[in-house]
Amino acid sequence: MNDGRLITTIFLMLLSPVATVNVNAVATAATHLQKDADTVRQLLETNSCMGCDLREVNLEDAKLKGANLRGANLRLAQLSGIELSRADLVNAILRNADLINASLVDTNLSNADLRDTNLIASFLTRANLSSARLENANLTNAYLKGANLQGANLQGANLEGADWRDAILCQTTLADGTISNRDC
Repeated sequence: MNDGRLITTIFLMLLSPVATVNVNAVATAATHLQKDADTVRQLLETNSCMGCDLREVNLEDAKLKGANLRGANLRLAQLSGIELSRADLVNAILRNADLINASLVDTNLSNADLRDTNLIASFLTRANLSSARLENANLTNAYLKGANLQGANLQGANLEGADWRDAILCQTTLADGTISNRDC
């Protein structure tokens, strides 16, 4: 549940004259919100949050150039317009995340889970996507020029209008399920 829905739920629970308020549930939800806020504050202040749980976080338009998010869980995160150039996202989980117009230039996304991720018009120029899982990702109009896609899985991905000139394809599973060894 995202923060907005959780706050609304807690608020409605407190206002409802017929509902019995479970004080422990409200306290647990408040603790969860504080933990999430503390984690985001740590990331924004230090530009590092290795292995952090940032599921469903909203970091739209955040400036995190060179951030260390190695192994972070950003599943279902709202990351449209984010600046993550030269960031370390090795082994990060970005499944179902929204990265529309994100800047991921020279970013290390090796072994990242990007399944079902929305990467429309994102800038992945020279990004390291080796062994990344990009199944069913939406890469419409994405810029992948010079990206390393060695061992990546793009099966079912939408690559309509994507610019992937000079991308490295070696043991790369393409959208149609075929394997490209063009650059091996």
